[in-house]
Amino acid sequence: MVQAAEKVNVGAMIRILRWMRTGCAIALGCCVLFCAGCASHGTGAADSPVDGWRFQITVKYPTQQRYELFKITTEGQIQYGGGMNAINDITTWETALTPQQAKEFVGMMGASPWVKQAPDRGDDKSEPMMVVKFQRRGSSERNFTLYGSNSEAEKFIAFMKELSKQRYESILQKLPEPTEKPAAPAPSTGTSPATKAPPAEAPATTPPAPKR
Repeated sequence: MVQAAEKVNVGAMIRILRWMRTGCAIALGCCVLFCAGCASHGTGAADSPVDGWRFQITVKYPTQQRYELFKITTEGQIQYGGGMNAINDITTWETALTPQQAKEFVGMMGASPWVKQAPDRGDDKSEPMMVVKFQRRGSSERNFTLYGSNSEAEKFIAFMKELSKQRYESILQKLPEPTEKPAAPAPSTGTSPATKAPPAEAPATTPPAPKR
């Protein structure tokens, strides 16, 4: 009886150890998946060409009625809207960033002091008025409004304008080619070509009188 009980206890212990090993394997797998999810959806993003950043800046000149909106999405798109569309946060053109452009943008965001601290807003009576919003996946959004001259804002605006110039190039490519111009006339020498005088008419002759 004692030996039978011991065998039962040993068998139960073996089953418990197997369950524990299976449970540890499952827990370890869950930890790996969780960490991978944090890596892709936390401070960075392996599937984002711009490392999980999204950025937009709206530039307004109210007295001139000029408005422009520039956006970069986490998917690596540059978007543009102008006029009333910009005021209403609507873009009407977009294209994908090249790998080099995406790399340059990520470098600008990493070096920008805005990531750590919002800048001084400036004099609210000055133009342009610039509304800035940006966020990195997994972090909170930062947004602020600037007035007048701001070197960091001007750097981003210049970068965005350079990227969005492509919208004009695509329009120009669709325009018809100019027709060939007719050959220009030969330059004048200042003197008129010599003209031939008409041949002189023969003098009229009187027919001889008939003989009688």
